[in-house]
Amino acid sequence: MTLGLNWCSLQYRLAANVLAAVLTQERLNGGHSELTKESRPTSPSGGDQYQLEIAQEPRRQDVRFVREAIYAYNRSKAGDQRYQELTIWLRDNHHQIVGGLMGSTYWGWLLTDFLWVDEGIRGRGYGRQLLIAAEQEALRRGCRHACLETFSFQALAFYEKLGYVVFGVLDDFPGEYKRYSLKKELE
Repeated sequence: MTLGLNWCSLQYRLAANVLAAVLTQERLNGGHSELTKESRPTSPSGGDQYQLEIAQEPRRQDVRFVREAIYAYNRSKAGDQRYQELTIWLRDNHHQIVGGLMGSTYWGWLLTDFLWVDEGIRGRGYGRQLLIAAEQEALRRGCRHACLETFSFQALAFYEKLGYVVFGVLDDFPGEYKRYSLKKELE
């Protein structure tokens, strides 16, 4: 069982005031930032020229800049997200990983990015144990909802048995398969 997630395919818009919020935060931090004037985009104004760049190997500071900008914008609208990673391993007697769940919690949601159990031990309830452990930890962190994605060649029925419901489907993703977005209210 394998699951890939890109936070349920959420897309954000970057407003012009985001740059101001990031720069304000940088000033509050005493100007300490890896962002340099050269790495900052210019503010939109009348006659400026802009160029699109497809970055095959994006610079770390550029990626950080955009992330900081969107996080600042999101905080200004929805408050602190209280983001925490969530990782749970299933290990055998030799301490080798034979299963795992990786995700995060924020804004009251458990987001499962990956859930995997070795083929040799599937069907024995380990996937269920991993997901239930993640849900319990999410509840402890104050979450009330869960979200994940799976493909039609993966574990849709497994998640539905555990109370997840489909709220979106992408056809032809990939080829003849489908990609499902599921959610669950945590109790």
